[in-house]
Amino acid sequence: MKIFGLFLLIFTPECAYGKTTVETLAGDARFSTLVKLVTDAGLVDTLNGGNFTIFAPTDYAFGLIGDVALKMLSSNSSVIRDILLYHVSAGRLRANVVHNDDRITMANGKDARLNYYAKTNKVTIDGKAIMEDMRASNGEIHVIDRVLMAPTVDMVGYLNIFADKYSTILGLVKQAGLLATLQQDNLTLFLPSNAAFAKMSQTQLTNIAADQNKLSAILTYHVVKSTVYTAGLYDNDKIVPLNTKDSLIVTMDQNIMVNSANVIGADISVTNGVIHLIDSVLVPSGDGNFIG
Repeated sequence: MKIFGLFLLIFTPECAYGKTTVETLAGDARFSTLVKLVTDAGLVDTLNGGNFTIFAPTDYAFGLIGDVALKMLSSNSSVIRDILLYHVSAGRLRANVVHNDDRITMANGKDARLNYYAKTNKVTIDGKAIMEDMRASNGEIHVIDRVLMAPTVDMVGYLNIFADKYSTILGLVKQAGLLATLQQDNLTLFLPSNAAFAKMSQTQLTNIAADQNKLSAILTYHVVKSTVYTAGLYDNDKIVPLNTKDSLIVTMDQNIMVNSANVIGADISVTNGVIHLIDSVLVPSGDGNFIG
């Protein structure tokens, strides 16, 4: 759902909050890197010249990228400008109007995904939680602790790019005729690698591949029809996958687990949802005997 146009209709007097978005960021020591990049990219006048919402990464967020990578990005003006504009949307976006799987068009023309998780009371953009809201004379600032990078491929594209790690599940998805399913919008995929399938015996793998119905049941047990980033998860959470006969159980202690599988890579945004990497294959309880 496109919601960006709504915020163009929300008017707030320019004098109500004093400083502009850029001035507000410049007056807060947490955003020195962002302000420098915006200044170097020549975006200050642009951002002061209209009503905007800025998703503002802190210095800590930029620090996670690493100095070398940040310098490489900063040295390419077109790349860093595109990244910065992916943190800006036209108009005022209030966090309290966000719904699950809303879309908002950013200033670089690409869509970002917004989610509101009532169970954890968190609002996210591409899975990054909004930690604080700040208001300025010409817009809104939402503080985030990660830098946003626009996804460029969907789930099938991701599997193809990293086929060296995910060729087993990619082959099974093709065999089951589920490629189109993984290209639907608003999905979560718990993705087992080749190493995860290697934990199973050859007999188990043969049994999985031998029955199309069972194969489909197991594969759709890894897919959820909504985008569930980790910000929306909590301990003992139950998630209903596309295979609705058996829920997925989330436990959160030192690690995040789904059933008995560890989440070893979380919150990988793709154009049609989110991928979580897991270290074991998920098998619905009713199919346990089938695979041996």
